[in-house]
Amino acid sequence: MNRIFKIRFRKKTCSSRRYFRGIFVCLVVASSILILIFLFALHIRKPAVFTLYTCLGSENPAAGLSVSNYEAFLQGHLCKHNFNDSVLNKHRLLDLEGDDVLIYLHIQKTGGGSFGRHLVHNLDVKFPCKCLPGIKKCDCLTKARRHWLFSRHATGWMCGLHADWTELADCIDVWFQHNDAKSRKHRIYHYLTFLRNPVHRFLSEWQHVHRGATWKAARLHCNGKGASLDEVPFCFSGVNWSGVSLDEFLSCKHNLAFNRMTRMLANLSKVNCYNHTGLSQEQVDQILLQSAKENLLDFAFFGILEEQRKTQFLFENNLGIKFITDFQQKDETHASHVEISDEMMQRVLEKNRVDIELYQYAKDLFLQRVVYTEKRLGQTVQEYFNHAQDALENSGADNKNVRKIQHEDEYDNEEEYVEEVNVYPGKGNIQAIR
Repeated sequence: MNRIFKIRFRKKTCSSRRYFRGIFVCLVVASSILILIFLFALHIRKPAVFTLYTCLGSENPAAGLSVSNYEAFLQGHLCKHNFNDSVLNKHRLLDLEGDDVLIYLHIQKTGGGSFGRHLVHNLDVKFPCKCLPGIKKCDCLTKARRHWLFSRHATGWMCGLHADWTELADCIDVWFQHNDAKSRKHRIYHYLTFLRNPVHRFLSEWQHVHRGATWKAARLHCNGKGASLDEVPFCFSGVNWSGVSLDEFLSCKHNLAFNRMTRMLANLSKVNCYNHTGLSQEQVDQILLQSAKENLLDFAFFGILEEQRKTQFLFENNLGIKFITDFQQKDETHASHVEISDEMMQRVLEKNRVDIELYQYAKDLFLQRVVYTEKRLGQTVQEYFNHAQDALENSGADNKNVRKIQHEDEYDNEEEYVEEVNVYPGKGNIQAIR
């Protein structure tokens, strides 16, 4: 009897073990499948914009290797910053017939010329800009004769040739008080700008100067006065710097092409304008970089030259104004064909280190805003444009005759600037706007 019981007990025990082992194997297999599905879903849904890099100095950094923006740029990566929803959500409804005004800060060689033309020729608004052949400025006015756009192509360089943030902040209100409709008592300024890979931007500026551009009519106005020649000497003598080599271009220590984006977006008053007596270059760089970041956060919108589709997506869905024709990505530019030595490239990188820090910060912010907006809309950038294309085709509208916007590597000719010096105030004609 005992023997029979033991045999049965053993059989029952073995059967139980096999049963529990089977359950365990099933659980392991099921868990593995779920993990694979989860990882696959992440791969599908996650836009390929971030790496495991987090930025040095970020609050609550995520797991991953911490590097500086500059180091990440050299490695071809972005490092992720921690932005809260109030920074990522730039959605607003503009009333251009009311108090809202678009202010375009145009930084040289960022693709800003093409974007500026989009603003005057390609916006789907109730009162489009009126542009006449042979006239470089368009009238961008509401029915009540209120200016809704301040830019080179709308008003001209009324705060100076390629006016920076410091110049615009000092000039905009004065200009509008003298030139806008008297019926408008209050204005809300919405700043816009465009950014570009700093290395490509710098090389593009060098090539532009090589062809004869100077921008020497720029006012460089700050704290009520323009920069003196002692503070910012010209890098060349004569009419222009035509034919300048890259080595010469890099050797001029007063070259305003160095870190141009940071300088033009920062509040220069924080470093006593162009007189940096008592401040080290490192201190100046850090103050300007922080100021440029702060100002960029306050901008209603900024685009990225290398991200045309996403730029249009953010503009349309955050400002509530659509473009008539879609932006086109142009990857082939003059700067993309430049061949330089490793030594020269290292010099370019070092001379534009602050701009690289700013660009990496800005591009990460830009791409996080794209993701945030995609979630808010419930559709990706590609789905958004597919839907718009389907709607256009279903409407039967013919979009072929809509004016095409010329996309350039910011190839605006210096001849245009020379012609505009007498129309748009430059250095030595500061009081023209008063």
